[in-house]
Formats: sequence, structure tokens, C-alpha cells
Amino acid sequence: MPVQAFMDGVDDRQRDDLESTLTGWWKELFRAVKIGPDEDFFMLGGGPVLAETIRAKVRGKYRVDIPAEDFYDARTIAKMADYIQIRQASAESWCIVPIRTGGNRRPLFLIHGIGGNVLGFFSLVKHLPADQPVYGVQAQSLQPGAKIHVSLEDMAAHYVREIRRLQPHGPYAFLGLSFGGLVAYEMARQLLAAGETVGLLGMLDTWQPSYMKRLPNPGSLPVRVYQRLRLVWLGMRRLNLPHKMIYLRNRLRNRALRVFYRYLAARGGGKISESMKSVRDINWIAGIQYPVLPYAGQVTLFRATGENDWRLPQDLGWGAVAAGGVDLHPLPGDHGQVLAEPNVSLLAEQLDACLQRISSDVRMI
Repeated sequence: MPVQAFMDGVDDRQRDDLESTLTGWWKELFRAVKIGPDEDFFMLGGGPVLAETIRAKVRGKYRVDIPAEDFYDARTIAKMADYIQIRQASAESWCIVPIRTGGNRRPLFLIHGIGGNVLGFFSLVKHLPADQPVYGVQAQSLQPGAKIHVSLEDMAAHYVREIRRLQPHGPYAFLGLSFGGLVAYEMARQLLAAGETVGLLGMLDTWQPSYMKRLPNPGSLPVRVYQRLRLVWLGMRRLNLPHKMIYLRNRLRNRALRVFYRYLAARGGGKISESMKSVRDINWIAGIQYPVLPYAGQVTLFRATGENDWRLPQDLGWGAVAAGGVDLHPLPGDHGQVLAEPNVSLLAEQLDACLQRISSDVRMI
């Protein structure tokens, strides 16, 4: 089931009808008698052709497009229903998604990862106290026809403007997922420069990119080329010939798009046709080109400990730029498991403790 507070203002019957319609489509495609709300589309045998059939049905009935790159995130009935309602709820403001609007605490803003949407945060919000308002910040580049910010600084400035319409003054509380941690970092820097306060600059397994660039390279050029080609081979070895061609075409297209986005970033952004838009690649270019400057406050880092790299310090390089130091919270599992059970329960517990500390500090002032 979806996060209850996200359903503020959404009719329960409307949600039931949505899930019922999606379930009917899935049963028809998979010729199944019963499909539960949490069954995985791909585990049921779904592939690109069936995914496109579902996407077309969603576009036709709900006027919501689920890009192919987002379909994996929306691969269950419940998550697909969440995705549709997020896109419908954010029709006026594409960036700010009201996940939970009730409660008397200061709101928590969850900043999207490289994929651009905020679906992955729903499991986290379920574990936070009911009186904690939560808003998702999804990628502005998801909005059809809008000017695209390829510079991370411009992206952050846009999100800050949208957030301040909802919360004009601080202290602000942010948690950014991976790439979103970089965006939250720049948002915090801009707010401090504007004379505002940031109570929580939270990062969920975010590596400091300028530190990463200084690390010793793990292999020579031939070794790195071999590893890259091996990844391509692993990605396509089980595909049939038509799907191999599609896979290679998509890889080449993404490479070409990244070159185009670099050019666009140098020009200060602009409008991109929907056929030329790849949210992941836009964010990837924004991340690698972001010049990390010092931050006067503290970084709160929730770090996955399952993927230890001998080249990285425990603080993932943030201690070198955060004047207020790094408040480190280790989490079990690897990067892809931080928002999955049972790790997400521990994350919610640690995050809530940080948010309560901010509230106490505000009352003392």
C-alpha cells in the first residue's frame, strides 16, 4: 500500500480503482488468475514488449507517461499506482511532491537520485513518525517542454526557489539519495549564502566527486577498457539477437546524448525535445561537472558499509570540504539496499533522531 499521508486529498476509491485497473491489465498480459500488488513485473516474465503495452495503456487512460528508464522503479502494481499519482499530484509543480503533508514538525525534503523520481523514498517515509511532514523533490527535467538545467548549480537554485514557496525560511532539512546528496549540498550552500539556516544536510551514500577524481586509478587503460567491454558483454550475453541490437543501440545513444548534454551545459541549459531527453544522463553530466566548493556547516552522512573501497575514507571525502565536520551513520548492506528492508528501518530510526535533534536546537534558540 502507498504511504498513507501521500493520500491526503486523494480519494480511497480512486486509489482502489487505479490498482484494480492496473491489476486487470497485468492479468490480461500474463494470463494470470491472481496478481498481488507487490508482485514484480519482470519476475512474472515481463519484458520490453509487454512493458511498452502497459506504458501505452497508462498513457491512454491516465495521460501519464512512464519512461522506459523509470519502468523498473514502478515494477509492481503498488509502485506503478504511486508513480501515476505522483505525476498527477505534481502537475502544477513538477519538482515538489507532497508525500506527507500532516504533522507539526518542520518538513523534510527528500532529493531525488540520478533517476529523477522519488518512488524509492516511500519505504523510508512509512517508517518515519506520522507527525513528520515529508516532501519529495523530483527532477525538473521530468517536466515535458520545460527548460532543462544541465548545470547542478542551476538545478539546485531551481529547487531552492520551489522549496521556499512552501517553506520561506529555515532551518531546512534535506536528505539526498546518492546523486541527490550532491544536489542537497549545493542547495544548502545557496541557502547559507542567502542568510538562511540548514538544520540537516543529509546524504544517503553520496561520494564526494572532487575527492574521487584524486584517487589512484585501480588499473591501466587496457584494463579499464577490458572491464568496460566486459560489462557490455555481461549486459547482453543472455539476450537474443534483436534485443542485443536494441541494447547496443541504447548504449551508443546514451554516449551521444552525454556529449550533447555537455555542450548544452556549456551554453547554460535550454529546451530539449522529449526524444532527446534522458534524465539519468542529464543528472550524470551535472554531477561529474559539479565543482565542489567548501560548505560552512555539517554534513550528515548515512553510509552503506557493504561496499567498502580501500581508496575511500569513512566519510567518503566530505570531511575535506565540510567545515562543520561529518556526522557519520553506518548502514548495513550495499548502495542498492539502503532503502530496502531491513536496512531502511535502521535508516529511518537514525534519520528521525537527527530530525528530533534539529527540533530541540530550534526550541533552545
